[in-house]
Amino acid sequence: MIFGQFHELKNYKGTSKMLDRAFELIESGEFLKGEPGKNVVEGDDLFFNLVEVDTRELKDCFFETHKDYIDIHVVVEGEENIGYALQEELKAENEYDKGSDFQKFGGESKQIFTIKNDRFVVFYPEEPHMPLMAIGEPKKIKKAIFKIKL
Repeated sequence: MIFGQFHELKNYKGTSKMLDRAFELIESGEFLKGEPGKNVVEGDDLFFNLVEVDTRELKDCFFETHKDYIDIHVVVEGEENIGYALQEELKAENEYDKGSDFQKFGGESKQIFTIKNDRFVVFYPEEPHMPLMAIGEPKKIKKAIFKIKL
């Protein structure tokens, strides 16, 4: 897991060609030209989903993990909290679904990161994260979720 501000992205370059490409899109703001929904950059190896979604009350939030993709969360408009915990501290609520690269977990967040328009967070496979946690009252936000295949 990596949490930081856009100007720090340069510190993480060189670990992966696709990760570098995603960082370039974020730094340049080029991704902001994307259409709502899925935006393919390099086939299944790198794409991003540009979505408008409502944040949720904590009682309606859950953890998720992935096995095949790295996630990078970037908020374009508004702000959200994203929770983090170790997988061993959580309880699986369903079996892993390979087709959607998704598994849902329940439990308490051990760390909370506030994501707004100058920050990003990267979650590697099997790192549980709880997105869309409202800050105060639930609100509509616009965000991009980059998906980088391992």
